[in-house]
Amino acid sequence: MRTISASLLFAATTSLCAQSADSDMLAGMSALRKDDHATAEQAFTRAVSVDPNNSKTWYYRGVNRLGKGDLTGALQDFDRAVTLTPDDVHSLLRRAEVRARLGAEQSATADLQRILGMRPTGPAAEHALLHLGHFAMIRNDLVAAKSHYDQLIQIAPYNAFGWCDRGIALAAMHQDEDALADLERALELDPTLDQAHVQMATIYFRMDRRQDACAALHLAHDLGDKSVEEMILINCE
Repeated sequence: MRTISASLLFAATTSLCAQSADSDMLAGMSALRKDDHATAEQAFTRAVSVDPNNSKTWYYRGVNRLGKGDLTGALQDFDRAVTLTPDDVHSLLRRAEVRARLGAEQSATADLQRILGMRPTGPAAEHALLHLGHFAMIRNDLVAAKSHYDQLIQIAPYNAFGWCDRGIALAAMHQDEDALADLERALELDPTLDQAHVQMATIYFRMDRRQDACAALHLAHDLGDKSVEEMILINCE
């Protein structure tokens, strides 16, 4: 009887622990949605203490820490989440983001390439290719950037950011007509992309199409991009 009672007691304790972890996770998620990072940190820390083998608890605490600017803490949490669930593309994407912000581009690239190896299509692949293209643009490796955006558009022709970013890469390569075509396609898919209008204005100025350039700048300004005000003042007034 004592053996049965001990087993029942263990089962009850385990169930209560699981309920406690779930409750803390819900509390943490609620606080995270409100950007109450202090409360979310406390709740997620309790959750990882109660259920340290649940990768989601580490992932969400990492997301919260990333939100409050604790990059080192976030990286540690995403490392733990990836260790527990190596094929979790969400943890890999977040870890790549943190690694990039910490200046570890090579490690970030490795995470993104790992994602593409597991998920060659779908939202995770799209995010990975956008990041890889961005890294290449920062390095001024325009050919590599275009290659990433080519791949993105091939698997996701509906992705407005892919068209916009490839347009920016093409503009940097002075392939202006192709760049304009990509930027126009981006705006067809998402008319709110103010950056596409700004880049089009830059190309139009280079092509001596001042009226078109100013119209594009005004459209960007109407969409909320206040950074173009000086350009409008200098070039369009």
